[in-house]
Amino acid sequence: MAENIDVHPEGDALLVFAEETPALERAEAYWKVLIVDDEPEVHKVTRVVLRDFLFQGLHLDFISAYSAGEAREVLQKESDIALILLDVVMETEDAGLQLVRHIRDELNNSRVRIILRTGQPGHAPEQQVVQEYDINDYRSKTELTAHHLLTTVISSLRAYTVIRDLDALNCRLESEVEARTRELQLAHDKLKTSLQALEEGERAGKRVQFKLLPERHKQFGDYHFSHRLKPSEFMSGDFLDYFRIDDERVGFYIADVSGHGVASAFVTVYLKRFMGTSLYGFQCKQHERITDPAALLSELNQELLREQMSKYIALFYGVLNIRDHTICYANAGAYPWPLFFDEHNQAEFIELKSTPVGMFDFSDYQNHTRQLPSSCRLLMFSDGVLDLLPGANNDDKLRRLTGSICTPERSVDEIIENLSIPDDQVLPDDLTILKIERRSD
Repeated sequence: MAENIDVHPEGDALLVFAEETPALERAEAYWKVLIVDDEPEVHKVTRVVLRDFLFQGLHLDFISAYSAGEAREVLQKESDIALILLDVVMETEDAGLQLVRHIRDELNNSRVRIILRTGQPGHAPEQQVVQEYDINDYRSKTELTAHHLLTTVISSLRAYTVIRDLDALNCRLESEVEARTRELQLAHDKLKTSLQALEEGERAGKRVQFKLLPERHKQFGDYHFSHRLKPSEFMSGDFLDYFRIDDERVGFYIADVSGHGVASAFVTVYLKRFMGTSLYGFQCKQHERITDPAALLSELNQELLREQMSKYIALFYGVLNIRDHTICYANAGAYPWPLFFDEHNQAEFIELKSTPVGMFDFSDYQNHTRQLPSSCRLLMFSDGVLDLLPGANNDDKLRRLTGSICTPERSVDEIIENLSIPDDQVLPDDLTILKIERRSD
């Protein structure tokens, strides 16, 4: 086969082939990639650049369509395509964009990763396309060198496998354990709902993410849990949960994923799955990390690093014993620190300096235990609260938080009200508040 190499102005090599390499014979297992482009040469180059590519031990199986119309016929038959490399301008100037609408809205396919490739960026400006269409990346054809194409395919398949494996895990757990707790079953149903509803876009995504949250108010023994989460203009990178572990223990956490938007929101779903799996492992007597905050944070840290998500999570996790009234907790970079009010309503920040999970492989997390008095309150915040407080520095803001904003008797709704956030204001960062309260009779 004849092969020519042209050098990109920035130094990368663009491969142009005179004749197409025969496609690999279909294996029993492979990643399906649909190439949609009206230029045959693009199909040839893509196939040759990726012909020896392996991801998780599997080759790629290429399917070619030379128009949006052909692609629609393929998508009617092939339901397990992992990645679509899609041209914008084909039989019409917006044929590729209309195909995106068809995939997301009519076929209800939210799993497949869609990478737009265009040789005419002026026909579809990047910012407008990314805002209006549910795609996963947007590249000009001159930008997609061999190296960039490989990295784009790797990141796309990694995201696809996380979504696929998450759905498969929930189905497997449901079939293995019929007597799962009501809370886990509800989380599973909400998760399925969320995957089906991603087509609605960012606004619908916000509604779906809120369905994964626990009840706004929940009583466990003498302890009342309540929370509020207010996202910024994007889907929330904040998350929280509280759930019963066994008859005497309750787990709870507040988390803040780095960044904003859909990518950070997806990591909160990943976190929800990790916690659910850990709880399931405890119920099956496989391990007890759900009852050991430091061990759980260490395992989550290693899992995020293995997955190379390029995201980290500031996370405070605690286990409350509602019988002996003790709390065991560990912190992974959560700030502001939790605010504790004792029986005399004296305020104290529980200062625990540490690093977020998913950032360093040498992170070390420690358990701490506290006996709870007959009347006490524990308040936790995401760092979005600091953006709403006046002050020259964080110390000034925390003093205001413990002074006029967070008096012990105020509910989370009253705390939000005292932050004086106008209804039409776009928050600079996600805001989450979690309150745990024990009152003496």
